[in-house]
Amino acid sequence: MDEDPYAPPNADAPDHADRRSALREIVIAWEKLRLAYNAILALPGLLMLYLSVERAGILLVEGVFSALFVAVGANIAFLLGPVAELYLRGLFCDGKPLGRGRLLIFGAGLLCSAGVFGVVLVGLLSPAAM
Repeated sequence: MDEDPYAPPNADAPDHADRRSALREIVIAWEKLRLAYNAILALPGLLMLYLSVERAGILLVEGVFSALFVAVGANIAFLLGPVAELYLRGLFCDGKPLGRGRLLIFGAGLLCSAGVFGVVLVGLLSPAAM
């Protein structure tokens, strides 16, 4: 037995460097996708703000605070994407990239978020909301 089982792990080991670089790659890629996510959801978000002020009679200040609350919630929901990729890579791919899996996860999350916006917009556009 050459190795001491009670010794702390070596932080300079190649395995740790590989994990750090993989985590860095995931974070950078998802932060780039966050820009696209926010840009895509900005249009329905602004439309929702406009309709809630114009049709539902909400004050502009209240509408802006509500929009900020929704934006923060959407970005918290966005974090499920990198977490899902991290788990999928760890469980099924031995830490290797998912290929197009990242874009599939991103697309599915974007559709879910856009669906939530869509449901609210349909409610604001309905005749009962006037």
